[in-house]
Amino acid sequence: MKKILALLLALAMIFSLAACTSGNEPAPAEPSGGEEPSGEPHYKEEIVIGMADEFTTIDPMETTAETNQIVQDCTHDLLTDTNLDTMQNEGELVDHWEMIDPTHWRFVLKEGVKFHDGTILDTEDVRWTLMERAPQFSTTSAYAAKIKEFTIVDDLTFDIELVNGDVDFNYTFAANSLAILSKEAFESMPPEEAVKIGTGPWMFEEFVSGDYVSLVRFEDCTLYPVPNTKRLVFKMIPEASDRMIALENGEVDVIMSPSATDYNRLIEDENLQLITETGRTQNFVGFNLQNDKSIVSNQKFRLAVAKAINKEDMVIAAWDGYAQVSTNIHCRDMGYYHDIEGIPYDPDGAKALFEELGVDGMTIPLVTSDAAHRQKMATELQSQLSKYGITITIETMQNSALTELNTSDGHTNGVELYIASWTPGKNADYMYRNPMYSTGGRNYSHLQDPEIDALIDAAAGEEDTAKRSALYLELQTKLTCEIIPWVPIAQPTLTFGAVAGITGAKIHPGLVHQFKEVEMLVND
Repeated sequence: MKKILALLLALAMIFSLAACTSGNEPAPAEPSGGEEPSGEPHYKEEIVIGMADEFTTIDPMETTAETNQIVQDCTHDLLTDTNLDTMQNEGELVDHWEMIDPTHWRFVLKEGVKFHDGTILDTEDVRWTLMERAPQFSTTSAYAAKIKEFTIVDDLTFDIELVNGDVDFNYTFAANSLAILSKEAFESMPPEEAVKIGTGPWMFEEFVSGDYVSLVRFEDCTLYPVPNTKRLVFKMIPEASDRMIALENGEVDVIMSPSATDYNRLIEDENLQLITETGRTQNFVGFNLQNDKSIVSNQKFRLAVAKAINKEDMVIAAWDGYAQVSTNIHCRDMGYYHDIEGIPYDPDGAKALFEELGVDGMTIPLVTSDAAHRQKMATELQSQLSKYGITITIETMQNSALTELNTSDGHTNGVELYIASWTPGKNADYMYRNPMYSTGGRNYSHLQDPEIDALIDAAAGEEDTAKRSALYLELQTKLTCEIIPWVPIAQPTLTFGAVAGITGAKIHPGLVHQFKEVEMLVND
């Protein structure tokens, strides 16, 4: 039935396009800017977003890089997601759910949700996405591994039996890498085309590497109102100063991460606006615990580095002061956060440990991405550790390359020190399962600790709130102060610069900013 529906839709689209394009030139591939003045209030047909980092793939499972996920959020939908107005986890593709017990959950899909190819979402699409495709990717394998059995009850209802109890399992489905794909599309199209098929209000149009990715509205969208905007373009502009100039010149309508030095210009210009939100991203200095050829595998060295870092200076260097210093690996706005002291700045203590270890004159390589704030963090760390006779060499690369390097074999990848970040979902288990669990897909430090794994599992399945809180306090203390796979540095303030009048551009504390319903009413 789904194949017949898709065929009929394809034929209808062919005849519709023939009727609509006869005698007309095709729409330009490049961002086209504004429209001709009409004299009447109308919605801007094209909105352009100036992005700091490069878009690389439409496949939600290929990488968790924020730029990719922001675009994917427009084209693909999740079973559950964070409502950015209430900051609560709510159903997106799911209508409602029930925890029968911590290991047994039932979910019911919304009825009649349409994919871009015209087929209707059903439980077989969900099963295929979670149970067949998700285990193949490092971004999703840890989530898939939680599921012991997936049972289809009917076209809209499915049951999940978990390996271990998880009282917040509904949050798992809010991981952007678990966007639901069309099984039908993968059976009838090449994979590189099938992966573009989602249920979101926007459809993939064109991607020019290093330049832009464009989307067009999904006229047949059933899950969201059809956007008033016709075309959405994400333009890659790496330098903050260039993004600001493009905004002031009208070349773009929204810019990501404006420089703090431009905040006043955005506030004072009546044609512009500054949009802010406290972020959930934990930026950190990390160690490869499996590199036994390096001193970073020595816990005493990691403790010394933690004592040596002046986080206040690093916040000024990397974010011009617009960030909150972190004393805990756990992010502040998440459940079960404990305000622990962590490892305070202690230069005398660091000096004593470094002298005991005999590190004077030692050279240690550090890798990070080419994001401006990470390079500034690396340079500041280099300066701070030089006071103890340690030379840090810095290698930068694209974030996707950094992720690939950090997730490759910890014994042989050569990584010693690295600077990265982790942006979890709202629930506490998300904070630890991917980056700290032995089999976690984002375990950059290659932590292999059965006790930590057991604590993560126990905390996820504990129904008693007080006992659960105690388990998460134990996790936070052991990881932050004893094992030290990371030195948490700061959670920065997130900002947009935008043209006055833009609506629907929403900052996500977890960095997957939303543009599903972005629009602008203009008067020419």
